[in-house]
Amino acid sequence: MSESQYDIALIDNRPFFETALRHGVQRAIIPSSKIASIEAEAPKGMVQIAETFGSKYLRPDIEAARKRIVNLSSLYLIETSRGDLDVAAKLIRDNTFLTLSRGGSGLLKALFALPEYALLGREAKGRVEDFLEVWSLKEKPHEYRNTLTHRQLNALEIEAGYWFGDYLGISGESLKEEDAEAVAVIRSALFVMMFGSPEDNLANQLEFATLLEAVRTMPAAKRNKAIEKVDLSEIPEKFMPIVTRIIEEIKEHDLPVLQDKKLSLDRLVFSLKDKYYLGDHEIEDTSEYDALVSKEWSRLTKGKTDVDSLMTLFVCISAGIPPKTAISEKVAKSIVKQFRKDGFPHELAVAWIKQSAPHEKQEGLLEDWANFVDEADTYIMDDWDTTYSGAMRFLALHCHVQKSTSK
Repeated sequence: MSESQYDIALIDNRPFFETALRHGVQRAIIPSSKIASIEAEAPKGMVQIAETFGSKYLRPDIEAARKRIVNLSSLYLIETSRGDLDVAAKLIRDNTFLTLSRGGSGLLKALFALPEYALLGREAKGRVEDFLEVWSLKEKPHEYRNTLTHRQLNALEIEAGYWFGDYLGISGESLKEEDAEAVAVIRSALFVMMFGSPEDNLANQLEFATLLEAVRTMPAAKRNKAIEKVDLSEIPEKFMPIVTRIIEEIKEHDLPVLQDKKLSLDRLVFSLKDKYYLGDHEIEDTSEYDALVSKEWSRLTKGKTDVDSLMTLFVCISAGIPPKTAISEKVAKSIVKQFRKDGFPHELAVAWIKQSAPHEKQEGLLEDWANFVDEADTYIMDDWDTTYSGAMRFLALHCHVQKSTSK
């Protein structure tokens, strides 16, 4: 049967079993004795199915079982015959009604076994019985066909993900432990194939940022040539449709982001990293990454990442004095006096964080600063503290305030 005829069969509103049975009787493919056999078998099959998914003694369960046995038989017939009514009629003639329904059940079990998502981890599945209970009531064969196509693609992407992970030097066990997305691993490998070197494997954000910086500074002609000349000869042929699709996605969506001069490298990494697989999402020592993606942040923090140093820096920025991660007692007292006289413009530090801090740190920094400001309003801005002792104790507790050394 032609593909168009098969598509018509898929969207026919009548159960395909009914259509094929009627066709077989009209064409004398199915004898009357077979009709009698089906009529005798059906009640037995309905009772078995009702008992599986409910109770054979309840009328609603028996009625649902009638739908299930017809749906399962229809599914088996349409998939086995590819929509050819002559073939389907012969299958009805040559098999028992229960055999046909079991065939449909087998197809659903095979569908259940296929991955629902293209993840390289151990997929947590429910019970196959629950899956069968839902799917045996579905009356539209195209739902099965669409889901089968989707899950088969997932299986192929997972297989490709392991292949490209091996290219990057990442073990399959590591990918499983991290529940890596197959497409992200493939995209990372292809990006390295196009623009990186054999040593690159995007082991962490620093390596990803370094490669992005190299690509964005390439002349457009060199970048386009790298894409056109990428060597894909070693990639198994069965993966090529996936590879072609992802390369087009890189060209259409990722490269325009790369070419946006308004984006800082930090923002660029943040915009693209979720599409790629990065071996270590967290870097224990972030100073090197911070220095690469945010030069202003690196210049002022000088590698300091503890909360006290950063709160000191933000206090200085709010006060409009040269930003430092440690201040003297004399400077601290002058800041308190200034804030009480002119107000505490803490929003200046908020603006600086949003502009200069590495993007991944911003949410945490803004929260720490907001907590600091809430408490500071109680202590630093307390006019009753005429000796500034409470304010100084607060700053000494939350900032780096260096005590004056007596001569």
